Amino acid sequence: MKTLGVVLIIIGIICGLLGLRSYLRDDAYVKASTIAKASVVSAEVKPMSGKAVASIHLVLYYIRDGFADSIEHNLAREYTDKSPLPTVEELKATAYYVRYVPKEKRSKNVPNWVMVSNSGEYDGLYGGALFGQMFTFILLGFMVRMFGRKKITIKAGEIKTQL
Repeated sequence: MKTLGVVLIIIGIICGLLGLRSYLRDDAYVKASTIAKASVVSAEVKPMSGKAVASIHLVLYYIRDGFADSIEHNLAREYTDKSPLPTVEELKATAYYVRYVPKEKRSKNVPNWVMVSNSGEYDGLYGGALFGQMFTFILLGFMVRMFGRKKITIKAGEIKTQL
């Protein structure tokens, strides 16, 4: 049990280090990136047969580093009678934002991601998921070590408890 507890604590520490790395990477990206408003050049809505899900394919146009650029953006959206699919005109009227890293701010420490969103906010890729896993594994490791210390042996009519 002690070995299992140590293994769980080590896994927790590794998750914490990976969580710290992803947090620092996301933070560097947010500081270096800029936002450009994009306009929809073309939109295509294709309902999938037999399912209440549609595939939406958008081509967005935006200005990147002073030059015109375009990016394809694919969405999947569910629909019902109460919430129908958006029309092509509604999709073209929706504001999209593209977040990218300009050429002068690119480095090997800053990822060169291009992200599309409906708002200019950046939510992060992983958030606190790895920190939650770290806390869970470390807590579980300590619990296994704490409650796994008692060793009960049964010998011919007597019970011994060792700490």
